[in-house]
Amino acid sequence: MDMIVDSKREKILKMVTILRYAMLAGIVLTFITWLLPYFTYPEADWGLSKGYKDSKSLWGIMLLPSNFLQMEKVMDIKYISLRQLHVVVIMAITGIIGIITCANKRGIAINIMPLIFSVWGLVGYFKNPFMNEFCNHPAIRLVQIVLIALTFVATIVSIVYCIMELKTRPADAFLSGPGE
Repeated sequence: MDMIVDSKREKILKMVTILRYAMLAGIVLTFITWLLPYFTYPEADWGLSKGYKDSKSLWGIMLLPSNFLQMEKVMDIKYISLRQLHVVVIMAITGIIGIITCANKRGIAINIMPLIFSVWGLVGYFKNPFMNEFCNHPAIRLVQIVLIALTFVATIVSIVYCIMELKTRPADAFLSGPGE
């Protein structure tokens, strides 16, 4: 009977590892797609002078905050602030922490940051007007939403497998207390 339990536990542990790397890949691939153009506004349509880029990626908007003239004219705001970028900023912070934890740690706690990343991303991509209404590259936006949804599914399944792993853990597998 112990052989069957050990075999089942080994399969669970293998699946937990696979799901950890799936969450890591989902976050990294989402970040890579943030390099693709997300907003494109030709100069002629918005009365922009020559020299302004007519497309911006999400990383370009967040990390290189200059030449926002086209976005400011389109959104009819004076400047782009955290109110518009909060989804991207929170996803970037939780995603970077999620990458570090998924690459270096094990256990059920590593699922926290990918879960926040994916839930906040799914809600933000549909509710935030900056992410939803002003994007004119629907294919890139759809790819990002699919990657975030896959990360969410991998995270939920990972939580389930981590709980199964905790239930099948032998009593002598727990670490001893401090000083013992």
